[in-house]
Order: sequence, then C-alpha cells, then structure tokens
Amino acid sequence: MKGKIIEWNDDKGYGFISSLGGELKVFIHASSVKNSRRRPALHDNVMFEVKEDSKGRFNARNVVIEGANGFPFTVLFGFSFLVAASTSIVVFDGLLILIPAYLVLSLFTYLMFSWDKQAAQKGNWRTSEKTLHLLSLFGGWPGALLAQFQLRHKSSKQPFKFVLWVSIILNICGFIWLLTGAEVSFISSILSRL
Repeated sequence: MKGKIIEWNDDKGYGFISSLGGELKVFIHASSVKNSRRRPALHDNVMFEVKEDSKGRFNARNVVIEGANGFPFTVLFGFSFLVAASTSIVVFDGLLILIPAYLVLSLFTYLMFSWDKQAAQKGNWRTSEKTLHLLSLFGGWPGALLAQFQLRHKSSKQPFKFVLWVSIILNICGFIWLLTGAEVSFISSILSRL
C-alpha cells in the first residue's frame, strides 16, 4: 500500500500512516522500515504492507520510504554479474546462448515474483517457492533480486532468502564450470559410458 506519515514521534520511534485517502490509519514503528539510511519523518511518502495484530489494530511492516532508499547491494550484485558474465563469455569464447538465457530467465523470474505478489494480495492461487527457487537456480536470480527490492516480495522471509542465496551460489559455480570448457569433456565421458 501507499500512504503518508501523518504523525511521528522521533524520540519513541513510532507514528501513524494515513492511507486510502485518509480512510485507513496504520501504526508504524521505526524497526519496520527496510533498506533506508534514515529514520521516517513527518510527511514522508511510504510504501508498506499491513498486518493486523491480535487486538485488530493495523501495523505497517516492510516500510519503504520513497526517495530515501539507495540502490541495494543485492541488485547491484545481480547487475554486475550479468555484465561480467557477458564480458567473460565474449572474451573466453564461451557459450553465447548464456547471455540471452540469463536475460530471459531474469525477466521471467521477475514477472513470476510480480504475479505471485498480486496473487497473494488477492488471495488467489500462488506460485510455489520451489518454482521460484528453480527459476533462480537456472539463471533467473538477478530478476529475483530485483523483484525482492522493487516489489518487496519474499524480501523478509529468512528461509526463502537463505535458499535463494544457495541457488545463486550454485548457479554462479555452474556458470564458471561452463566457462572453463570442462563440461564438454564431462558430457563426452558420460556419453562414452552409455
């Protein structure tokens, strides 16, 4: 959701967000702000998720202050990998098909994250986490990192983030292995045994 901070007590680190044209008032605590180099302030425009507590009160979580968030390391890492991978494929005469494969899989993974977030908000059928992890493992992880940052989807679930980073490391190791040319001799040895 989008809203504006209409009350803020900086000493205590909490306040309230007005959303839906003033129809919804949501509690915000400083600890719910993500990826920001500063604390919230009065009149900040924010994007956030809403969670209802046991007493029926609405609390903001995963709050993003518009205009206050720097470009995150994870997105920069994904972009840098795509540039380095493309360069290394050209320099070391690697498999050129990998360049468009990474780009297409990243775009597709981003769209799957977006679709899953919309489904979650509407209560519709969701994409399984296993599917999202497989897409990341096969090369769509730069799109997954961008989606986590831009869409704020699957960005606070620690088990999901851990498995995502394991799949990223495995994918990068696989890419390096393909770049060495060892895959040709490996596949030939398997075929010769058959």
